[in-house]
Amino acid sequence: MNPELRELIAELRTDLEADQPATLVWAQIYEGAPADQIPAGLPQSVRELLEIANGLRAGAFDLRGTDLLDDIQYYIELMPEFTGVADEPAEWLVFGTLGDEPLLIRRDTGAVWYFPEETAEEWFMREAFLEVAPDLDSFLAYHVFGAGYGEVGYDDDNWWGFLDEQGLTTPGDEDEETDA
Repeated sequence: MNPELRELIAELRTDLEADQPATLVWAQIYEGAPADQIPAGLPQSVRELLEIANGLRAGAFDLRGTDLLDDIQYYIELMPEFTGVADEPAEWLVFGTLGDEPLLIRRDTGAVWYFPEETAEEWFMREAFLEVAPDLDSFLAYHVFGAGYGEVGYDDDNWWGFLDEQGLTTPGDEDEETDA
């Protein structure tokens, strides 16, 4: 995990803790897990996240800690056939949810995948399963802790308001350059 993202997570954790108990309902960033308590078989990017935050709830996102990761792997068995996940389940890890929908990381590439909410259908009935970010760091920086949170359909909740107060809801110069 890049140093800037580590620092941002630590700062946001501190700010959330300062406003407890009010923030506990919609956001919590747990302290990191000791390296020896993180399962060895996890992708390196997930291991690094768990070292800095052993689970976090950020509005609609719920990224699981070491003790709950195994509990959400059942989503892999429920994946629609068109996704190909069932054909190679060992290549995927469910590392959290967006609402009640699974967030997956592809073990070989590190890319983050999800079901975009294009229709009112339940996630397992949708026909779209997309790579939302090429790696976990960019997913966290943009979608969990940045302007992309509004793009996944949650620009009116407490987490979005908190991100806005932190000055994180406007794409930065780097994001604007890549869009040009």
